Amino acid sequence: MAVRVALAELLLSGCTTAADHHYVYPKGLTDGLDIQVAEASKLGIRMHLTRGSMNLSEKDGGLPPESVVQDKDTILADSEAVVRKFHQHGEGAMTQVALAPCSPFSVTTDIMEETAVLAEKLNVRLHTHLAETEDENNFCLSLYNCRPVDYLENVGWMSNRTWLAHGIHFNDDEIIRLGKAGVGIAHCPSSNHLLASGHCLVPELEKAGAPVGLAVDGSASQDCSNLMQEIRQAFFLQRINYGAANITHFDAFRWATEGSAACLGRGDIGKFAVGKQADIAMFKLDELRFSGAGDPLAALVLCGAHKADRVMIAGKWVVEDGQVPGLDIPSLISQHHGEALKLQGLI
Repeated sequence: MAVRVALAELLLSGCTTAADHHYVYPKGLTDGLDIQVAEASKLGIRMHLTRGSMNLSEKDGGLPPESVVQDKDTILADSEAVVRKFHQHGEGAMTQVALAPCSPFSVTTDIMEETAVLAEKLNVRLHTHLAETEDENNFCLSLYNCRPVDYLENVGWMSNRTWLAHGIHFNDDEIIRLGKAGVGIAHCPSSNHLLASGHCLVPELEKAGAPVGLAVDGSASQDCSNLMQEIRQAFFLQRINYGAANITHFDAFRWATEGSAACLGRGDIGKFAVGKQADIAMFKLDELRFSGAGDPLAALVLCGAHKADRVMIAGKWVVEDGQVPGLDIPSLISQHHGEALKLQGLI
């Protein structure tokens, strides 16, 4: 149900391709990615699954509790199994799989190294969190005697096969190295604002050659999975740091489209052009908020569009008249709210 809620919200905000960093595997959960594939297929959204992992628990000096970590052999065996089961190679792929140890403070070095080797063997991408907070820099210096980017290079991840979540606390030299390697960055502006983590140095990263995309980061770090709102937030955040003359709405749209596609290693999506996949999001400008707007594209960002009228993926309409065909949203909200109350022990 949680997957359905998140993907439906993304679809309704104009998102055509979603990537989810699924790294929590409590005991008894063996089919998490199967559930995600099934839900994505029902809704018709392109899905980049990540087989995440954590094996460095609190008792071993890491962050996660013992109840959600797995041993190395289980992680690597299941990583290969889900790639072989679900990953589609080639243009037009609806489902792809990346391998994604959670972060340097939740997995061991051998997991990072062996996952990189496995990703190259299977020809899939790599993903992890990196440099979100200064605490992470300090952790890496304390445990590994190096900064996170140095650690990334030491474990064989410094390549264009990799994209990173957040990427805030890089120094000038690290930005140059990341750009030279073609490492992608998933910029999460709303999450970074909410958690007061800092801001991603997007113009510097792009100038260095690193692809930059946008990510909503989900309800774990912010209570919204709306891509259009994320575009607006990215536009505002980068503008306040780099000036109104240096950041335009075209930049924000580029991060959400071409930049995000590049992070995922996709050349067939992210651009409206002959030869690309038929993935299209369409918005109406008939709400009061848009009254008097001149440039329609700028209006989507500046006036705060939040719901697509129609969305097409792979040539099929998956949102029509602002609704997901066949999905009972009121019922979904009611069920999801009930489950949330149970988790909180309120019912």
